[in-house]
Amino acid sequence: MRDINTYSPKEILNKLATIFETSRENKNLETLQKGLELSNNIDLNRFNNGEKRTFHYFVANGWSYILPMKYNSPQQTIPLCEEYEREIYHLRVALGLIDDSDTTNACQILTNLGCTFSHIGRYAEAQYYFSQALRINPDFGMALGNKGFGLYRYARELSDGRHQFIFLQYARKYLLEAVRKADVYPDTRDGFQQLAAHIATRYPVEMLDDYKTYPDIWTDCCPKEIEYRRWCIDNVLFLNPLNDVISQNIVARDIIHTPSMTLGNKEKPIYLSMFNQIKQEFVTARFLFYEGAYNQIPHWADHEVTLYRVFDMPLYSIHIEKVKIAFRLCYSIFDKIAYLLNIYLKLGIDPARVTFRNLWYRGNNQKTIKNEIFDTQNEALHGLFWLSKDLYEKDTSPIEPDAKEIATIRNYIEHKSFKVVIAKNPCWDEAPETYEIERHSFYDKTLRLLRLTRAALLYLSSAIYETECLKTTTDNDIRTIELELL
Repeated sequence: MRDINTYSPKEILNKLATIFETSRENKNLETLQKGLELSNNIDLNRFNNGEKRTFHYFVANGWSYILPMKYNSPQQTIPLCEEYEREIYHLRVALGLIDDSDTTNACQILTNLGCTFSHIGRYAEAQYYFSQALRINPDFGMALGNKGFGLYRYARELSDGRHQFIFLQYARKYLLEAVRKADVYPDTRDGFQQLAAHIATRYPVEMLDDYKTYPDIWTDCCPKEIEYRRWCIDNVLFLNPLNDVISQNIVARDIIHTPSMTLGNKEKPIYLSMFNQIKQEFVTARFLFYEGAYNQIPHWADHEVTLYRVFDMPLYSIHIEKVKIAFRLCYSIFDKIAYLLNIYLKLGIDPARVTFRNLWYRGNNQKTIKNEIFDTQNEALHGLFWLSKDLYEKDTSPIEPDAKEIATIRNYIEHKSFKVVIAKNPCWDEAPETYEIERHSFYDKTLRLLRLTRAALLYLSSAIYETECLKTTTDNDIRTIELELL
């Protein structure tokens, strides 16, 4: 361990691979942990991007190998689990280092991320990773099979029986496709085959094999609206679980909502109205991003605006401001979700201090989990907890490598000087007084934030459904609020 950095990067990677794989084969937890400790001492400054990518991929595998050795049931959601946190972090770093030529490694990383996200309750985002892998290689067997397995898990969180059927239908389709692929391990192939057979016991095979083409719902839409709705479908941004499994026009509806709710006779139905407001803010952010990011035509509102050139290559326009507003709206939604859950679950946190990161813990050290949240089998609530780890707050260790930068961007947009530029001027030093970012990078981060917000709203809706289903009362001072469309 003391001499590890005297070896070449290739030798170091070979040693790490040997440690991790032999430890897994021998079920030697102690040696595996020593290998991970060794990885912390490696100087990556000598590594090129490809070697760094392999390093992070190997380390992620090392953390994943610990789970079945350390925990009795690695499939369950474990609230404070360093192994999941480190695995996700290293897989994401590795993914960020992928180049266009390394398709096999990209598919492996994306598939592993999808599997881990499915296990921790982030089932909607898991489908995005599987789909990305299959976009690169439609025949990648492990992505096909795990996508099918993930859809099966996802279906359990749905309250609509029609949606459940479609999810199980496509789950079986992907499982059967995976069984025919040569790159699937024999034991894994058997598991995929068994799950596909189990689904076939729930519905007639003729129904499962009948993949319907649903009627077009856009007959009265103008061309611009059709273009916008197609963009939302392609980017998986509708508040509709079906957008995670099919891409037909029928999914172009923001249908998620809270269920009918049980309240005290004199209790105001604030949860429903709060959810409505949060949902509307997301829909607004989504459209503002679309309008701002994909519109290159100068807007008349920018005419006769006098601005002076200071050679910093800035981009000033209504379109840029729309994207900035979308970013701010999305980021603010997370704390609003926390505010709603704090009241709804009666967690007792001071409303002035509740945040999406501190919602889940007792005290301020983020070491003690609230048992009332995790003693239940509310998978969507667990998913929200793990999603909160993508956000940065002081003294936290997020599982998203860009979390601190995204939080910094939000701080500069809200309170300081933030500027989108064509390119950074290489002749100038970095100035802490203002935050500069190139347009494509800012748009990419905003789009990722939109996807994260969408997932949070899907989990929020499912979490409330599950909680309401578990409520039992014979109290006469209780009434049910039924939903009605506005």
